[in-house]
Amino acid sequence: MLDLRRLRIFAAVSEVGSFTAAAQRMYMTQSAVSQQMSILEREVGVALFLRMPRGIRLTEAGQTLAAHAHRLFVEISSIEQEMRGFANGPQEIRLGTFPSAGTDLLPQALRSFMALHPNVRVLPSSLSGSDPVGLLRDGSIHLLLMFEYDFDPRPVDPALMNIHLTDDPLMVVLPKDHPLAGAERVELAALAGEPWVIRAHRPPHEDPHDTVFRIAGFEPDIVFRSDDYQSLLGLVAAGVGVSLVPRLSLTPRRDDIVVRPTTPRTFNRKIMIQTLPEAYRSGPLGDLVKALQRTAAEASAFTPEVR
Repeated sequence: MLDLRRLRIFAAVSEVGSFTAAAQRMYMTQSAVSQQMSILEREVGVALFLRMPRGIRLTEAGQTLAAHAHRLFVEISSIEQEMRGFANGPQEIRLGTFPSAGTDLLPQALRSFMALHPNVRVLPSSLSGSDPVGLLRDGSIHLLLMFEYDFDPRPVDPALMNIHLTDDPLMVVLPKDHPLAGAERVELAALAGEPWVIRAHRPPHEDPHDTVFRIAGFEPDIVFRSDDYQSLLGLVAAGVGVSLVPRLSLTPRRDDIVVRPTTPRTFNRKIMIQTLPEAYRSGPLGDLVKALQRTAAEASAFTPEVR
């Protein structure tokens, strides 16, 4: 078996063209370099050098070994850098997320994380309509902040690390002067005759509200759809309709609407993180996960139904 240290000495000799210059580079004596090269020639069984009056020249076998050695040490260097990346964590974290996470959850978590790691850049990107799991696997993103509905679960890839952050209940949103505004909880069926303004979803959750209304036992009169929760809240305040909005999307607070939990059951949006298990072990990435966990726990303590 070839000795890597001896092979490094050979690579230095092949690059600088003499035992003396290689010895200076490797902080060795010239005689020690010569001895190591003689041992290497015996190991491989062929002459590697033509010893000239002034320096050396590689034989054909020596040239072949030098090319292999160069590729080997480039690969070793790449492996070492990659392993250091796992130990120290990436200096740039690419985070895939869903749009409404940017309302409050993500900004609060990033503020906490950047105070701890001011030199680590976090690059959020919206992944609507893309293949987020594929982006995780090929390294395009390091972390995926995602959600699914407990009433419409999706298959989870067992090869990924799945970290549950919080359950985000869907809340009924009513105009301030609505007849049910004084109730502590609202049964969806009691709003069967109301006009609805609801969120327009993209894959993989195209029509989650259809499932909710079917469970509640009625077909709603949907008068408007939007992918912007703030627009929906404004329309509710104007009396255009009632809505169903995740609790974490109800910021900033408004005085012209009321928010109530559903009864008899709660419909939850489950917020979670997905990442590759080996990536999660890196320092900054693990700290970002912890910041998201803390922020989600604090956000869950917010009770918008109390006005």
